[in-house]
Amino acid sequence: MNSSAATAGLGLFQLFTVLFGTIIGVAWIVATGMWVIEAGPIGALVAFGIGALVMWLIGLCFAEMMTMYPDANGSMAYVFEAFGERVSAAAGWLLVFNYAATCAWYFVTLAWLIQALIPQLGGSIAYTTAIGSVRWGDLLIGATGMIAITAVNLRGVGARALFQDAFVIAKIVIGLILFAGAAWLGQGERLDPLFAANEVSGVWLSILSVAIVTPFFFSGFDVLPQAVRDRRADTPLRALGTVVTIATLAAFLFYGGAIVSASVSLERAALGHAGLPVFEAFRTGLHQPGLAALVIVAGVAGVLTGWNACLLSGARILQGMAHAGATLPFFASPVRATLSVSLLALSMGALGRKALGPIVDMAAIPLLVVFSLVCAGLIKLRREQPQIVRPYRVPGGLSLPRLAVALSIGLLISAMVTAFVGGGDLMQWGCISLWCVLGLLFWQHSATYRNSLSEQQRKRRVLRGEG
Repeated sequence: MNSSAATAGLGLFQLFTVLFGTIIGVAWIVATGMWVIEAGPIGALVAFGIGALVMWLIGLCFAEMMTMYPDANGSMAYVFEAFGERVSAAAGWLLVFNYAATCAWYFVTLAWLIQALIPQLGGSIAYTTAIGSVRWGDLLIGATGMIAITAVNLRGVGARALFQDAFVIAKIVIGLILFAGAAWLGQGERLDPLFAANEVSGVWLSILSVAIVTPFFFSGFDVLPQAVRDRRADTPLRALGTVVTIATLAAFLFYGGAIVSASVSLERAALGHAGLPVFEAFRTGLHQPGLAALVIVAGVAGVLTGWNACLLSGARILQGMAHAGATLPFFASPVRATLSVSLLALSMGALGRKALGPIVDMAAIPLLVVFSLVCAGLIKLRREQPQIVRPYRVPGGLSLPRLAVALSIGLLISAMVTAFVGGGDLMQWGCISLWCVLGLLFWQHSATYRNSLSEQQRKRRVLRGEG
């Protein structure tokens, strides 16, 4: 850990804001109607409870790995130690793609949110792709957000932390105001029916149909290792499990508040047809344009905090791969790594709103591959390297890590099936395949530099964050 991080780095609260700010982005505004229609308000709450438990287990595995290698280059370092250099390079390359795709999601949704308040900003059609038209307003708003987030990241740890703290606090405060307003003004009878089906079997099927996708809305644990590298010297590593637990619980409560608030504020049918259900619940359901505007403000805050954390993580991993010879040395510069991830996100975000579904698939599948590898790697390292100091240890022996592996693989299979069934022209598979081919080419072209380093040097650069 460098000296600046030791003297003015991140404390436990900043680590919480990084994780919570990544988990709670904009899905609670965009997808709430779908959840309620599919499972009913109480059914959706149960589904999100299941999703929270699943991701909590995976998050605890990450917490133990972080305390074992607190200065490491995130998940690719954990995979390096457990499964070797080649698997680690593949995992790192997939993560860079995941973060770029997630930044592209924010690129698109930022314009969507702002134009909900100011429709005139949409502008005329700039061009038309194979999947739909893209307006000038979408491009300009998304590009403005990208430039702002990139600039914040290039200013260093202090600017990123201040930015993240401010917007996460704003999001939490606004959320509490919105949920209290819905409880005061909403109609409890709109919660009926509580579930989307009448028979017990139908109730559980509807709950599981939502529960399968909820872990994607809780993902964000891989950003935490990058933040831990910037911790203060007095930040206790043993508390990382607590940070994961509190952030997951807080995210569940936030999602639950959005589900109930939307359900009591707008008729069920209207909720299902709304493009931004929570926004419409306050605007047309409760006739509170001021509260509806706050929904957009909170959504923008969620976009910016998630974008900030994902850009940092993607750039850090790309830079770390370059230092270790896993990709081109060109990316070893923090500026070049950050700009490269931003430009990759721009290329995907420029496809427009119709690309949101494929973008989600492109972000989810690589991340779940890495989740599976990290959880399996924890089990392997428990057996092969029991002597490593672990300030935090997942309780219950190997039972919980094994369950986390099984759940991670199950989620990966579900995501791949969903992508195949709903992928249309399977654009996402073409993009992922192209990215993998590019990664292989970069791996081969970096062989000369990689071979100039000893195996121990490469290992130190990955596990200790050395440049």
